[in-house]
Amino acid sequence: MTKPGTSFLVNFAMATALLYVFRAVLWPFTLALVLAILIMSLSERVVRLLPKAKRWMVFAITAVIVGGIIVVSMAVVIEGASRIVGEIPAMLARIDQLLALIPAPGGGTFSLEALAQKVELGPLADRLLTSVQDASAGLGLTLIFLFFLLLSKPMIEKRVDQIVASRGGRGLATVLERSFSGVESYMYVQSITGLMIAVGAWVVMMAVGLDNALFWGLVIFLFAYLPVLGVLAGSVGPTLFALLQFPSLTPAIAVFVGIQIVSSIVGNFVLPKMQADSQNIDPAASLIAVGMWTVLWGVPGAFLAIPLTLALMYALAQYEDLRWLAVLISHDGDPPPMEPAE
Repeated sequence: MTKPGTSFLVNFAMATALLYVFRAVLWPFTLALVLAILIMSLSERVVRLLPKAKRWMVFAITAVIVGGIIVVSMAVVIEGASRIVGEIPAMLARIDQLLALIPAPGGGTFSLEALAQKVELGPLADRLLTSVQDASAGLGLTLIFLFFLLLSKPMIEKRVDQIVASRGGRGLATVLERSFSGVESYMYVQSITGLMIAVGAWVVMMAVGLDNALFWGLVIFLFAYLPVLGVLAGSVGPTLFALLQFPSLTPAIAVFVGIQIVSSIVGNFVLPKMQADSQNIDPAASLIAVGMWTVLWGVPGAFLAIPLTLALMYALAQYEDLRWLAVLISHDGDPPPMEPAE
């Protein structure tokens, strides 16, 4: 009998190749599945708060609200992105002005043209643009998948129960339950804390008078799903456009510092109280996971990296020969225990 870890590298290579080849379909389906888990989590929490409410009605209302938020967010992002594209020439000119104030080693000054000669920005920009375009096109497919997942929820649950029963034992059921619980907890916590950071950042940007504050607040909310450096990366955009909008550096500094203060307050005082043990992923493993899934699936892969890594950790923890990988991924070195063999 072949042990699970014997052909690990071959299986890993084959799985990676399949994930890459079918990425155009797989990431929209995965995102729809994660959103479905979030909707079910929110509806269950509402039912616990309102025990007399009908479960199906709460589920339907939650699905409509989340779907509406997604559609509105897409509209805001498209409008904001179109404005950004129109302001790119002015933005580049402004950056050139600021770079001209910095003396270059050996005399002269910095410029975008000089930097572009040293760094090949063209291919990088093309890849990023292609990834963003693919992500935008896939969101429509995500909504279709989400609709059918929610519509066929009872049928899917019945089929999963049949598969688990036919396999025997509790191993598969344990992996599914823990994966569902971990993704649910992660999405709920990141959504709440990300919303807090986004609202705080929006207040800062409105106080400064930055244009498109709603768009940048939504961008920061999305980047909050990225571990460790997400909010920091998300704050770069509004900071750069504050440099474009205002003649002095003070508003841009205020935007950047204000967002970091809000993020620090939420991250140090709110997030630790909300986080569950199911989010037991090492920060370094989180960054590696984001990098790997970004290579495979582009921008959507970065945002789906942690839920996918959580599910992978729970699956690996169930096999004795592969459990060491789950230990490396986990933060405390103690992933979920294996289900006893029957």
